[in-house]
Parts: sequence; C-alpha cells; structure tokens
Amino acid sequence: MEGLVIGPVTHHVGRERVSAFVEVTGDDAERWRDHAPSGYAAALLFAVAGDFLTDPRIASYLTTLIHIDQQFTFSGPIPVDADVVVTGTVERVRERGGAYFVTFAAIGMMEDEVILESRSTFLMSDQAATEAATDNGEPAVADRGPNDEAGMRPNVEVGATFSIDKSASRADLIRYAAATGDFNPLHWDHESARAAGLDGVVAHGLLMLSWLAQQASAVGTRPAPITTIKVRFRSALRPAEAAQIEATVKKASDDGQESSVGLRLVAGDADVVTGSATVRLEGVTP
Repeated sequence: MEGLVIGPVTHHVGRERVSAFVEVTGDDAERWRDHAPSGYAAALLFAVAGDFLTDPRIASYLTTLIHIDQQFTFSGPIPVDADVVVTGTVERVRERGGAYFVTFAAIGMMEDEVILESRSTFLMSDQAATEAATDNGEPAVADRGPNDEAGMRPNVEVGATFSIDKSASRADLIRYAAATGDFNPLHWDHESARAAGLDGVVAHGLLMLSWLAQQASAVGTRPAPITTIKVRFRSALRPAEAAQIEATVKKASDDGQESSVGLRLVAGDADVVTGSATVRLEGVTP
C-alpha cells in the first residue's frame, strides 16, 4: 500500500464540532470561538487516516495498532466554518520482525494554500503487542481524575515550567472519538483492547497531544500560536488515570516572538508522552 493516496476530502470546520472538541479536551472556550485550537488538527488528519485504518486490505494487521509519533506543522490559523481540503498519503512501509511501521502524511489546504502538514507513524501487526495482564475490568463510565481547563500564561520567562492536571473518562473517550472521527476500538471496546495485549481501553494519543498543545498555546495569544508540534507516545494512559501536563519554555528568538517549548505528559512515575513545540510568542523575557 506504499504510495496509496486518500482524498482529497473536504472537511468542514463546523462551529458545533469545534465547540464539542474544545469541551471534551478541556480547552478555553472563550479563546476558541473564531478559530479551532491546534489539537483540532486530529480531526483533519482523521478525515483521511480513518479511511486508511479501516481499509479491509489491512484488517488482519490491526490486531496491534500503535500510534508511535505525530507531528503537525501549521502555516496559519484554522478558522471556524472554513472548508479544509485534506489529502493523505501512505509514504513508507517498513517491516521488522513481523511488525509494520507505516509513515502516513497528510496536508490540509484552504483556498489553495497549505495550512496544515501532518506526519504520523503507526505500528501494525497481526499479533498482540504483549501478553495481556490480568483483566481488572474498566472504571465506571463517568469516572475521571482532576481535569483542569486550559488557561493563558502571557509574559513567561525562559526556563519557566508550568503544569496542569488532565484525565479522561470512558465517556470522554467516546465524545472525543465523535469530535475527531478516531474510532479505533482500542479506545472504547474492552475486548479489542485486551486482544491487543492491553489491560483495557486507553486514551487516544491525539487527545493527549491536544492537552500538550494547550500548554504550549497558553504562552501565545495568536489564533495560530503553534508553528510545529511533535510528540512521541511512549506508553498508554487508562481512562480515569490522572496525568500531569508539563511545559517548559526552553529558549526564545532574539526578537522574543518565537520559542521552543518542551512538553511532557506524566502519569505516576512514567513519561507517557514527550515532545516539543515551536510557538509564536509575545512578551517573553529572554
């Protein structure tokens, strides 16, 4: 399937869908009235990635499906009520010991201009990734830990680290799937997750990316605060499990208008997701 092109598909950035995304991810509803937050890029990606991941030709290789890493690059804001034309391409497929590493690229265009570039790495196999541990069941559908709403943090200093707490219930995972189109059963079906070697259902990788993007966006005031965000998914987060979302302002450009921000999602003692973002800033103290 290397070289397969999916699309172009027109995705309407509907106001209700953006509002649902902002609500389920715990973002700042007042900030994202006219533009979608950076994490909404997941919905644009799955306008085409969903068709690939449900292609019957790869069905037998989805016993294990792991999202390894993700990068989004933005050239401008994503306006509410805009139409974005998305095209996806299976750029590369590598096989290693019966596991297939798939690089899936996507671009989003608005009025003949590229506003989003995406690159994902998926691991696929017809074998479970690991032997499943003891089945402890699932938490109650509405159970979740602390879930702070994103906020603004202007005038931060280089070297500053700040964090918020996030958690998602099983109901939240269904709502997130509806907002983005990412209906991988590992995120909602217990038996599918167990068959893949997991303890139970797990949070979407791109939901966790959206939490990290909120922290990176907090230090910028523009409608497209993030230029690039890149993360690696290192382990899984279970529903109702508490996570801390950390951002560290690493350095600022000479004019103080751009900075690299280190990102980390921690659950217990484990780094679940790590990454970085380049953010357009105002008022950063070098």
